[in-house]
Amino acid sequence: MKTNMYMGAGMWAWFMQRITGLLLVLYLMAHLWSNHFRYIKTPLDPLFQVIFSSAFTLILLVLVVYHGFNGVRSVAIDLGGSLKLQKQIFWSLMFLGLILIYGIGSKAKLF
Repeated sequence: MKTNMYMGAGMWAWFMQRITGLLLVLYLMAHLWSNHFRYIKTPLDPLFQVIFSSAFTLILLVLVVYHGFNGVRSVAIDLGGSLKLQKQIFWSLMFLGLILIYGIGSKAKLF
């Protein structure tokens, strides 16, 4: 058995899927917290002003697009896509994701 069998695009895609999922859950928790205490002053208000700025909105957009398109890649491979094409599927979806991020970001004036 090869020790580096799982190294490569698939391993990094799996790892980044978990990281982006965790970051999205943390962002969702911060969003719910700030909406719950919207009219009450809390010590975390300056932090939430930074979190909900346009720079963080762009980061959130990148996280959502990556997480979603990587999920599409995983489903495509699970439904019969070739593991040999995994790298091409990954990079083509990431290219489409960059186009989507640029389109949405420029329309929303995030950059």
